[in-house]
Amino acid sequence: MKQTEVPQDNTDILNGVRKALYAFDDNGECVITPSSGWSVEEMATMQAVEEFKRLEKEAYLGFLNKDVSPLTVWMYRCRMSIPTLASCMGYWQWKVKSHMKYNNFKKLKPKVLELYSQTLNISLEQLLNPKECI
Repeated sequence: MKQTEVPQDNTDILNGVRKALYAFDDNGECVITPSSGWSVEEMATMQAVEEFKRLEKEAYLGFLNKDVSPLTVWMYRCRMSIPTLASCMGYWQWKVKSHMKYNNFKKLKPKVLELYSQTLNISLEQLLNPKECI
């Protein structure tokens, strides 16, 4: 993309902040070019955010029914997927999936719970009881 083609749509998701994109200048060299956003990117981001909100609500209902652990609620609230959370934790995906089951979560050791709370940037109390934060 040429520097003159870098989107400047002043999107709301960037909230007035500009971001750096790579583009080619008139000499054909790759340079960093500021952008105020792209409307297509904004639409895709908003769709993803809405999907995470939907998944969070669904997980919260599952938590109330003791079908899923509070970890599931927090994972979606923090806009993470199983692969993302597993990677951040240094765990295999199957292990995180296992911890997302209500009964398995209740058996986790304090050290593991503390690592999850640090990874999700929440307190241990919040992790254990997402009702407090809805």
